[in-house]
Amino acid sequence: MFPSSSWEPQNIPAGCVPFESYFSGITDPETPKLTIEKPQVDAMYLGNPLQEASTGVNVLNMFAQPTRVIQKLQRGVPRKMRGTPKNTLVLEVEGTLALSSLTAVWDDASTFTTPFQDRRYEFPNPCVFEVSIKLRPHLPEFLEALAKIYEIFVFTTAKQDYADQMLKVLGPQRKLIRHQLYQEDCLCSQGSYVKDLSAVERDLDRTVAVATYLQAFPYQTSNVIVVPEWQGDRQDEELLRLIPALRSISQAVDIRTEIERKHRGRGTVERLFPL
Repeated sequence: MFPSSSWEPQNIPAGCVPFESYFSGITDPETPKLTIEKPQVDAMYLGNPLQEASTGVNVLNMFAQPTRVIQKLQRGVPRKMRGTPKNTLVLEVEGTLALSSLTAVWDDASTFTTPFQDRRYEFPNPCVFEVSIKLRPHLPEFLEALAKIYEIFVFTTAKQDYADQMLKVLGPQRKLIRHQLYQEDCLCSQGSYVKDLSAVERDLDRTVAVATYLQAFPYQTSNVIVVPEWQGDRQDEELLRLIPALRSISQAVDIRTEIERKHRGRGTVERLFPL
């Protein structure tokens, strides 16, 4: 009933790009293309035009069958320890937990530096950029509340060095995130890195993913709760709204069935679990 992926690793071709943007300051083309004939970059921050497809239907159809899919070498996630919550919560980073930008100037932002990694260009000296990052309001409370009932992962198509810098901004709350998965743990499909929930190596019937669009986890859409993308509003309360929703579905025999029953895995948190 619920799809999962199970194919063997192969060699990775050059030129696979992320399925999502990392920086809010970089936008995608107005008219997205649903195929990329010749991917040219392997950047840690450039997004793929696929992200902006309006309904996601055609995009999801691309992933209906695991054909032409190449598995990245997975490092292996540690086994669940005794006393670890039985449920698993997988969180997307950009737009869900935080915003980052190369160009925006935010008074209350944290910053870090990151190297330029676009292989189309060669520089005589290393090129480093300063990244600004803001955390979504109520993120500390969100993690504190849910770490008691979920084993928390973050999963991003960003490279590990970039993602780790973002996670440092969380400060003490970072310890509540038990595992991190990066670009190295993604699949490469039709020139794009995409996230497959089977990489967390946990029971999918006890796993929920939170993202800003359904196709963020194209092979397990029944596990996904969609939340509105954060645009920087300081009054945003989506994470607070999500806490009782996730507490509610944690009691279900099969989390996927509960998400499907509420809104077939496609609704925002307000429609899925009205307060």
